[in-house]
Amino acid sequence: MTEALARARETFPATKNLTYLDAAAVSLISQPTYDAIRAFLDLCIQPGSADASRHHMVMDDMRSRAIGEAAILLNVDRDQIALVESTTHGLNIAANAIPLEKGDQILIADTEYLQVSIPWKMKEESAGVEIAPVHSGPNGHLTAGHFEELMSDRTRVVCVSSVQWCSGNRIDLNALGEICRSRDIYLVVDAIQHLGASPLDLQETPVDFLMAGGHKWLNAPFGCGVLYVSPRCVADLKPDSWGYLALEDPEGGWSEYFRRPEISPYSDWQFKNTATKFEIAGTSNYPGAVGLGASLAQINQLGIPTIHQHILGLGEQLRSGLKELGARIISPGEVDEELRSGITIFSIYDSPDGDRALLDSLLDRGIYLAQRYTSGVGGLRASTHFYNNGEDVDRLLNAIEELT
Repeated sequence: MTEALARARETFPATKNLTYLDAAAVSLISQPTYDAIRAFLDLCIQPGSADASRHHMVMDDMRSRAIGEAAILLNVDRDQIALVESTTHGLNIAANAIPLEKGDQILIADTEYLQVSIPWKMKEESAGVEIAPVHSGPNGHLTAGHFEELMSDRTRVVCVSSVQWCSGNRIDLNALGEICRSRDIYLVVDAIQHLGASPLDLQETPVDFLMAGGHKWLNAPFGCGVLYVSPRCVADLKPDSWGYLALEDPEGGWSEYFRRPEISPYSDWQFKNTATKFEIAGTSNYPGAVGLGASLAQINQLGIPTIHQHILGLGEQLRSGLKELGARIISPGEVDEELRSGITIFSIYDSPDGDRALLDSLLDRGIYLAQRYTSGVGGLRASTHFYNNGEDVDRLLNAIEELT
């Protein structure tokens, strides 16, 4: 663990009394994130602006930090970033914006989290599209080739999690993106198990929509996440909801605009040609956005390359120790480290019930991990993040040895 990561760990108070290995479910928040939210709430208690409109503008500026930090993380222009309530919100935005016709096909892997398929499943009923299941390989191994094999002239959308929640499989998004782009297929990516843990440069990786809630690897509170919309989708697609905060700012700003007697609700509105138009664009979750901005800033300061290498090292330590204990590793093992994630799935017993009993005993000891399955793939799930260290992994391994 580098000195910078060790200092970062100190900003997560819960690491002092918990072995927290479950960022894939809900992560911890840091003291700087807490402090940023507290400062925002203090401002709400005691505004320091000349009037309420200016007070609102100060809060808008605080909210916008998350957009700028997300743009840095993904290496894109801030005009391509919107803030959303959650991954679910972002997936629905994509499903409702992409033009679909009867007979169009959407490819979705069989190891996906249910929310990835729900918006498209509803489109089966309302628009007559078809979901085509993409069957993963052994232990949930999923590649761009699995999708390419099923593509046809009817394929309109590929919707995929860049990291699978029940296997830890990280797909080669560069390869999948190039395949989709060459066939004029929309690529929609759920990156909630990816952002904050593994590298992703959207200047190099062609995707159309990418979304991630903040409460997992981004270490932010609930209720605010990131949505990336590609330039072609910003230019060509329309949202399914419209809010005034997505309009072009009036001359002099909104504070001045609302003082004009001649304004009317029937104007010829002009919306910004940015990702912001896909937001609900009303009064949003400001405290969540402020927290997300602070947590993203910490991640950007540490640097994803540093974070990723640390996570890979902890994962290798965990895999090695589990193998010595006779565990079965479900997560893809002998793969390019560039495609590994922060999730390690394993099983100690031959039955889920045995693993469940072990999990309960680990939780009693303050060792947080989870048990997750989909389509027969899964097991016990450990998530190693940048605030974890080798002692956390040893504590888990020692507890498993004692309990089994």
